[in-house]
Amino acid sequence: MSHQTTKPFLLVKIGGRPAADQEVLDALLADLAGLRAGYYPVLVHGGGAEVSEMSRKLGLEPTFVNGVRQTSEAEMHVVEAVLAGNVNSRLLRRALAQNIKAVGLSGLDAGLFWSQSIDAQAGSKTGAIVSVDTQLLDELCRLSYMPIISSISCDQAGTSALNINADDAAMALAVAVKAEALIYLSDIAGILKDGQVISSINKAQAEAEIAKGVISGGMIPKVRYSLAALDRGVGKVIIAGFNKKGDLLDLLSGKAGTSLHA
Repeated sequence: MSHQTTKPFLLVKIGGRPAADQEVLDALLADLAGLRAGYYPVLVHGGGAEVSEMSRKLGLEPTFVNGVRQTSEAEMHVVEAVLAGNVNSRLLRRALAQNIKAVGLSGLDAGLFWSQSIDAQAGSKTGAIVSVDTQLLDELCRLSYMPIISSISCDQAGTSALNINADDAAMALAVAVKAEALIYLSDIAGILKDGQVISSINKAQAEAEIAKGVISGGMIPKVRYSLAALDRGVGKVIIAGFNKKGDLLDLLSGKAGTSLHA
């Protein structure tokens, strides 16, 4: 869907310590508040660790294949309750405490994104996004609200809830709004090589480092999501950590983290 906006979008996906540590989260939200004069900031979150913790309390053992959660029907109830409920509400409370007019959304709201199961025959409730409608996002941002979005969705028939990888959700949204920047924040300072952060990397270099095993495990899909976003019109993608107020400006100016480019 087309969008007419007056400022560029800044998509930030949070996981790990930036999402779980209140002090760090407050610093991040303060940075986002400060950037609102020049950007429409949008926060996307997962909450996999909290989903797994709650699932185990209910006697459900989480299953992963190549780092992707294989969500069962029983676990999907947990995913919805934790992501759209507990985690989203906690992030909203902290944003409101910073005087940010935040609005909690999921992929379900106004059909923000529609998805399909990655394995419908097996009954998988893990989904892949097939379309994005940014109209509500555009309207909220123009009215100076900051969307905080959980990565759940449903199938196109509206009959089955689906769990979306939050990195994938952030990438799909960044592409749909042609974001000026997409930032993936986690516990890792960036793409590491010999213990040092690679400050800048392009597609060919990234694939070479994957082949050599320098980029491995869960960093591989994150890097590939990033490269796909660049191919599809996102201005720049940054993979980084976040520790204190001011870090977001350093990331946007290239002073920290790993910047990926075409």
